[in-house]
Amino acid sequence: MDIQQRNVSIANLQKTVNFVITANVGLVACLLILVAVLFSQSKIVLLQTPGMPGATEIQKSSMDVGAQRAILVAVTSNLVQVNPSNVEYQKNFLQAFLAPAMYTKLSTEVDAKAKLLVDQRELGSYYFVFKSHEYDPKINKHFVLGEVHTVNAAKDTGEPYVFEYAMHIENYRPVVDDITSYKGDRSHNAAWLEAQKQ
Repeated sequence: MDIQQRNVSIANLQKTVNFVITANVGLVACLLILVAVLFSQSKIVLLQTPGMPGATEIQKSSMDVGAQRAILVAVTSNLVQVNPSNVEYQKNFLQAFLAPAMYTKLSTEVDAKAKLLVDQRELGSYYFVFKSHEYDPKINKHFVLGEVHTVNAAKDTGEPYVFEYAMHIENYRPVVDDITSYKGDRSHNAAWLEAQKQ
């Protein structure tokens, strides 16, 4: 056996092994960097709701108040504008933002409202005029204030209303847990609740 040829073969084999080891270490390093970037990423690009500020930041478990306001105003408008001809569209829109239990409850109420309008042969329509938004961090609730307008036989009447929302952000998605509405122009925030105790 030729010793010199064997030494050359061993040297070539050693170079090949070193190259494969270096390439594998490089690939593992790249993979670890990619995994670290994916797990540390906390921002995601979402389709904006009309009225959402341009510099909105939505993270996995939080969202700025301007973005929450835009979503809640859109939910309020769609909630008010229910009529027999658009009830399915409004329910589909609301389902995207409501918690399952809240959607089940609200869906029943929306169906009942549409049925009542059909039974009364009511040809009127409703719309919401947004006035202001408040967020009370003490009780973690949002308040959308405005007017609910009823249009009947060319007559437009508006009543002040407050829509109260409890919501959270779950995996970049806003989820409305509870909705309460009442007539008036004063939100039932922490200061109002405290005044009621006295």
